[in-house]
Amino acid sequence: MRFFGAMLIRGVLLLCVFAGVMPAAGLGSVQAQSSPTTGENVAARDAFERTLAADPHNLAAQEGEVQVSERLALAARAAGDKDTALTALLRAQKFAPENARLLYDLGILEDEMRLYRDADLTLAHLWEIDTTNPKVLYAVARVKLDLGQLAPAEENMKAYLEVKPNDPTAHYALGRIYQEGLQFDKAKAEFERSIQLQPVQTEAYYQVGDIAIQQHNYAEALANFDKTLSRNPRHGGALAGSGIACFKLKQYEKAEEFLDKAISAAPDYQPGHYYLGLTLARLGKKTEAEREFSVATQLANQDNSQGANRLRLVPPTESR
Repeated sequence: MRFFGAMLIRGVLLLCVFAGVMPAAGLGSVQAQSSPTTGENVAARDAFERTLAADPHNLAAQEGEVQVSERLALAARAAGDKDTALTALLRAQKFAPENARLLYDLGILEDEMRLYRDADLTLAHLWEIDTTNPKVLYAVARVKLDLGQLAPAEENMKAYLEVKPNDPTAHYALGRIYQEGLQFDKAKAEFERSIQLQPVQTEAYYQVGDIAIQQHNYAEALANFDKTLSRNPRHGGALAGSGIACFKLKQYEKAEEFLDKAISAAPDYQPGHYYLGLTLARLGKKTEAEREFSVATQLANQDNSQGANRLRLVPPTESR
């Protein structure tokens, strides 16, 4: 489900696309269009910013700046250009630093881009402004999980579930928090609650299978991965998990079949390459095994490097 980051910003920004931009006082003929072009949005933003340069507290101009910037961010994100989307939201923040919706959008996008420290700062600022919105609790919990801060992640997700007890996504999220903390029984209970609330899904079944792998219950793992694959035949994690389970059961031919499919569906999934290398070695395919080990090592190094570089967007001496 890697569900919470991507789903939340899509929902928020799509609403903004269909909303009209409020005409700000002093903007003359700058008006909202039902479906403005990028050029029109940029022109409108420039007009709002001219107004705000003269009158920084003009609330109508601030709202217009935020809505136009959200439109530009949505368009950039849809085109796969998250950096431009982020730039648009950060630019709007300079003119509307206390706009709760903008801070929420920004925090979610930063988390999605793995700028976890920035997301944490943004959402902390948002919480100072809006302590009644359960979506903020959910977003904070997600970022705390990504930062590895499991206690505050659990606290915030539980607080969200007190308000929204039947949210299957939140039960899934709490399960992930418990899973990261190696509390497998609690995690499994939350995943199963998520499935009970929303039977037609893939990710909770996958995570139950992953827990079964870690508990060396390979038959249960395969059963849950099969449920995942019945809904998404190209689920890289479930394909790799099935391959790993078969490897542990010494069913090497089946393992190779699953793992080949796994790296095809998710070529950057490092465990898939690693276990394919192990499987090929057991099958006596030394050259192919060495190739997969090499890819697995490269992916691990790449992930470590990105992890070191993605933690902070602003210099350590600066703050928002």
